Amino acid sequence: MHIILGYFSYVIVILKFLQAVGALKRTADNIKDPLFRFFEREVNLGARLLQDIRQDLQDVMLICQADKKPTNHHRSMMADLSRGIIPQSWRRYTVPQGITVIQWITDFSLRVKQLQAIVQTTQQGGTKELKNFNVWLGGLFIPEAYITATRQYVAQANSWSLEELYLDVRVLDNAGESMDACSFSVKGLKLQGATCKKNKLQLSTTISTELPVTLLRWISVYTRTDADKVVAGKVTLPVYLNATRSHLLFTLDFDTEGEGSGKDHSFYERGVAIISSDLG
Repeated sequence: MHIILGYFSYVIVILKFLQAVGALKRTADNIKDPLFRFFEREVNLGARLLQDIRQDLQDVMLICQADKKPTNHHRSMMADLSRGIIPQSWRRYTVPQGITVIQWITDFSLRVKQLQAIVQTTQQGGTKELKNFNVWLGGLFIPEAYITATRQYVAQANSWSLEELYLDVRVLDNAGESMDACSFSVKGLKLQGATCKKNKLQLSTTISTELPVTLLRWISVYTRTDADKVVAGKVTLPVYLNATRSHLLFTLDFDTEGEGSGKDHSFYERGVAIISSDLG
């Protein structure tokens, strides 16, 4: 019981500083927007989970004070907490196996803060600002769905088919650079086994470096310029959900220079990849 209270105390200290997530305002117009539909699902999932966790912790406190009788759900949750693992009912999105409940709740609190920022952005500038929101990709519950939503957004806005779109990447040296109508800003990506300078990769002995703000841009294969085309000297890197590298999200093509330039196998042998979250 003391162990449970120990975890409870730590978790409640974090959660008490988190306000309710809020909600995105749905209208007949913005429900047609793929980005709005995606963020609405993310916000609703986070809001429900935060509410359920708070209720569970309130129940635990009452049970420990002998003011409430535990149910099978409570017993299972308290057994998990006593072992420092994530209660099964809280596992509603993909995380690495084996992380502790303390690691999980710390990460979850950061996800909630991003959701709060998303809601605040729409309240201040309208849902059109979702397109320009700088997204922590690893902090999304279903990040691959975000990539799909951006693709649908560009296809819908330009009357292009989904099949003709190609995902281009540009790592910004200057965070003040503007985005075009087909670009989306993500942050928190980490490059392992290489460094990136002027949007070109170089093999490196550095284990991991955090990429600056990165622009993901959907280009039509029928309209892209010679500079956009995949040419010799590029390598295709996997983008993984987290440090376990067990969940592939998508791939990105990068220009290379220096040792191993243009040789896929050199980068693959070094295990060069991008991860969107440190978990694992």
